Amino acid sequence: MDKIICFGKNYQDHMLELGDKPVTEPVIFLKPASVVKYCTAWGDRVNAFFPEQELHYECELILRLSKGGYKLSHEEASNMIDAYTIGLEMTLRKEQAILKSNGHPWTISKVFPDACIIGPWIETSDLSFLNADFNFTLDNELKQSSSGSNMLFNPIDLIVHASAFFPLCAGDILFTGTPSGVGKVNRGSIGVVEIANHQYTITWSYTT
Repeated sequence: MDKIICFGKNYQDHMLELGDKPVTEPVIFLKPASVVKYCTAWGDRVNAFFPEQELHYECELILRLSKGGYKLSHEEASNMIDAYTIGLEMTLRKEQAILKSNGHPWTISKVFPDACIIGPWIETSDLSFLNADFNFTLDNELKQSSSGSNMLFNPIDLIVHASAFFPLCAGDILFTGTPSGVGKVNRGSIGVVEIANHQYTITWSYTT
């Protein structure tokens, strides 16, 4: 895996809750592989880093590319996804707000230990996973619930769009955006992410 490609503003309801302006194309930012926390088996619990700052969860459908390319056509991109899963794209929200207000990139608010939490991969050969419901529950309260069918830009559009700017590589991971319901995580919070009757648990338990 060369990089993690994250797409923002891909669910209308999330843009509305943040007060963001509508977009005509997805927003792209990157994360390095060093910030990933993997859950390797469904039903497991992972312990995640808590940075002692205002930390927000964003539950997202995650995709893996089987091959790469540059300036891809929709036809070329249509058979590049070989697996999907569910996970969390974590954000230092106050830090992000400061960066945005100053016109700076979001990077500092998006890169820290366990800033990407990724579940076990489910192999796929088509886009039927877009119809699977995914959910995030925090401390026994349902916070986010949606499906990939609610995306503004579908996965093939996302791949084509990203490849217009930089080469994609086999194994690259795509975070496809989050629906409404994002919010704060506290130290000791317990989250459960679920898709298609598969789930795992996260506890934000350590600070160093």
